[in-house]
Amino acid sequence: MMFDHTLVFIVLGIVSFIYFTLAKKFNITDKPNHRSSHTQVTVRGGGIIFPIAALLWFFLYDFQHAWMIIGLALIATVSFLDDMYTLSRKVRFLVQFIALSLAFYDLGLFGQLDWYFLPIFYFVALGIINAINFMDGINGITGLYAIVFFGSLLALNQALEIFEENLINYQILAILAFLIFNLRKRALMFAGDIGSISIAYLMIYFMTQWFLNGGGWTVVLILLIFGADVFLTLGTRLFNREKLTEPHRKHLYQLMANEGRISHILIAILFATLQGIFNYLVFIRTGTTPDSIEGLAIILLTGLMYLAVKINLKRKYNAYSNG
Repeated sequence: MMFDHTLVFIVLGIVSFIYFTLAKKFNITDKPNHRSSHTQVTVRGGGIIFPIAALLWFFLYDFQHAWMIIGLALIATVSFLDDMYTLSRKVRFLVQFIALSLAFYDLGLFGQLDWYFLPIFYFVALGIINAINFMDGINGITGLYAIVFFGSLLALNQALEIFEENLINYQILAILAFLIFNLRKRALMFAGDIGSISIAYLMIYFMTQWFLNGGGWTVVLILLIFGADVFLTLGTRLFNREKLTEPHRKHLYQLMANEGRISHILIAILFATLQGIFNYLVFIRTGTTPDSIEGLAIILLTGLMYLAVKINLKRKYNAYSNG
């Protein structure tokens, strides 16, 4: 098994290097703008290795979960085209909706969930896709956070035995190969939409599987740290009557990276570590999920802590800039 995983890692590393070389040649790059947390032109789309790893698993392990893989291929293809050409929001939304439908069909969701819950399910799933995409803004953050997510699933699966471990292992190997290029002071390659959205799609697939096997809605807390930054930033912008379609740099991780000048890698490690500790204490150690009351209490407490930290950091950085 170790040899097999080593071989897969080497193959994925070679594929990543080939893509990196081709992307530079064909100018598939991310150019800094006023809301970027990076300052140099960087190859984008390196997350193409994530769907490639899933396809490799699909072909090597008897073509399991074909509908989910078709959905992944569809959403990854359109996301890659968006990385290169910038597609309309309507096209992206439609493809994400179709891909999610294929994943849900693969899991038998439509036969297990009352129809009136489906709009909520789609709304949350689409929100997660966009949340993961929003958070993919500094070096290493998506990769390390995804490692914690999939690593937590492996730990949980020792008791639950519901997840396809080989698929999870292949994703972890793909992320490690990608991080060779990304987890640096000056990243050589970004995941791009194809990376963040493919990872989000797989996260939703596994969380839905967990939910259908008795996990309850609180399974979403396995993404608590990212969720707090995305949705409280969104809430703040709504409160301030800002246009949500306009670019911004108001996430906590952006505040720390841009105003605080904190290392991208340190911020990425912090976010991943906090989520890892939470996952261990709440899910892995207990072997279960919080009930609804506990889940709401966790969300409220996390929200208050998040706002306190963000407000204090803003005051601190404003004092430095005015001093």
